Amino acid sequence: MEGIVKVHYPKIKKALVKDALDLFFDVRKIPGLKKKPSTSELIDWLKLLMSDELPDEILKNADTSKAIPPLYGALLKNEQDVQLLERLAFMSRREQAK
Repeated sequence: MEGIVKVHYPKIKKALVKDALDLFFDVRKIPGLKKKPSTSELIDWLKLLMSDELPDEILKNADTSKAIPPLYGALLKNEQDVQLLERLAFMSRREQAK
């Protein structure tokens, strides 16, 4: 994939892409999702992340059990999955606050 990315997107932020891929696969592992994000959602999400010119560090060390990824609506197309991710992040943050 890296070769394709270099040819088609020469100005791509490699660190952002690596962190986004890690996060994408973490989201896919969440139990109970009705529709796991696919390659299509990943590409849409990457385009949004780059078009918003977010800093590379925005996804660094992101933990899907504690925080919701930026622009996560592009990854999760099912409203129940969005609510599940929000609930899991809220519960995790509440547990940490104790």
